[in-house]
Amino acid sequence: MLYAFLFNSALMASAYSFTAPFLSRTAVGYPLRGSTSRRPAQLGLRMFENTHVSEKRQLVSDMKIEAPSFVPTQGGQIQGSYPVFEMDFESSAEMPFDLDVMTPHKMFNLFRQEAEALSSNRLLAFQLNKHIIQRNSMAEAISSLLAAKMFNPEMPEDFLFDFFHEIFFKQPSLVSDMVQDLVWIKEIDPATSSFLHPFLNFKGFHAVQVQRASHILWKNADEGDKMVALSLQSRSSELFGVDAHPGAILKSGIMFDHATGIVIGETGTIGHKCYILHGVTLGATGKAGTWDRHPKVGNRVKIGAGAMILGNIPIDNDAVIGASSVVTVPVGEGQTVVGINKILARDLRKPADDENIWMYSI
Repeated sequence: MLYAFLFNSALMASAYSFTAPFLSRTAVGYPLRGSTSRRPAQLGLRMFENTHVSEKRQLVSDMKIEAPSFVPTQGGQIQGSYPVFEMDFESSAEMPFDLDVMTPHKMFNLFRQEAEALSSNRLLAFQLNKHIIQRNSMAEAISSLLAAKMFNPEMPEDFLFDFFHEIFFKQPSLVSDMVQDLVWIKEIDPATSSFLHPFLNFKGFHAVQVQRASHILWKNADEGDKMVALSLQSRSSELFGVDAHPGAILKSGIMFDHATGIVIGETGTIGHKCYILHGVTLGATGKAGTWDRHPKVGNRVKIGAGAMILGNIPIDNDAVIGASSVVTVPVGEGQTVVGINKILARDLRKPADDENIWMYSI
């Protein structure tokens, strides 16, 4: 056995001496962090090379789910699925609320003012200088922040910064959607006193931005880009506790409050101005042979902690899904669901002094 051990050790040593020169580079050919010969990130953006700007924006604002070639369709509709849920607005550029008032440029100026006012704090100074004060735009700021949070030995920070910045730069609608997320968070969350606070500290906000960037890669036909999108999903799940498939469609003005344990499947969609608490699952029923298998959530929907919405079902505009509910049936506009598929009638609602409290006689 001693001779076998020595022989195997010699083989391993010779194999390492042969492969060592190749291990000094990353798997995709980019220099390791700290190298003087940095290249701009090009991964996953071949789809934009010959695309007009208006077409680029449409790519990310299109709400229609694109089924893989192996999925059976009939008359353009995926067999066995509900029609794609209609959103109020196809793109944040069409949304009337707050966009004319709060542009990415104005938002970034507010960031700069608040960061400069707080920069004298020794514990905050480095973070604020790195992500806000030394940056020139919202695209740079979010790229810097996400890269600093998501890097690991396999994905160096400078590579991730270039990667995210190229996506946000080439997709300005992503930046507009991010601004609308912050506007909605500040509007709906009493604990949010500024725009900079959720930008720096809310992991649900960070997970949404990573998912939208990953979705750009997922829509590309290149299998390598899809694998990168799945890698970003995995890393985001590790860091932020949100497992959102890059195939899902997230519109603008979304808040994942507390965020831990949120799961969104590949064919799920979430409309504008939705408020979703921790532990929510937008999942499938587990039935085999169905590709379009996840919920289609409309606009201004509120979903309580621990709720499970399963299957390709529509959750219509202004619906409320109670905490810990299990929903496997379509939910109509403005309806409230509690327990297991119990849709409450409006006349069961009790009078309440505070109109923001839902009180029902169940």
